[in-house]
Amino acid sequence: MSPAAETRRVLIVEDEPDIMELVKVTLSEEGYDLLEAGDGELGLKLALEAHPSLILLDIMLPKMDGYEVCRRLKAEPSTASMPVLMLTAFGQKREIEEGFKVKADDYIVKPFEPLKLRERVRKFMAQARPAG
Repeated sequence: MSPAAETRRVLIVEDEPDIMELVKVTLSEEGYDLLEAGDGELGLKLALEAHPSLILLDIMLPKMDGYEVCRRLKAEPSTASMPVLMLTAFGQKREIEEGFKVKADDYIVKPFEPLKLRERVRKFMAQARPAG
């Protein structure tokens, strides 16, 4: 895949099929290369292998929660600068603070407005640099 195409890759880590579908529909019109993971372990594995331009990460996930996925990604030199946008139903102040404590780059609380999500993703993609 060309470096330009790699800057358009979004990894969605979400275990709820309805939410996954809504996110995919929301972003499909933008032409992003969408990768999917239904649990934290697979999300971490795909992030390390595919080096997406952005990760949309739920917190409450099977096998490994989103906080731990984010913590590990930000601790790994090859993925430390990879933007992580938490997309979660956890909207209490302490949960949001924990998201930023593990170095998430942004935080959107579910239920979310699709247009708001699309705009936030566009913002991160505009900042993305080609790999290589």
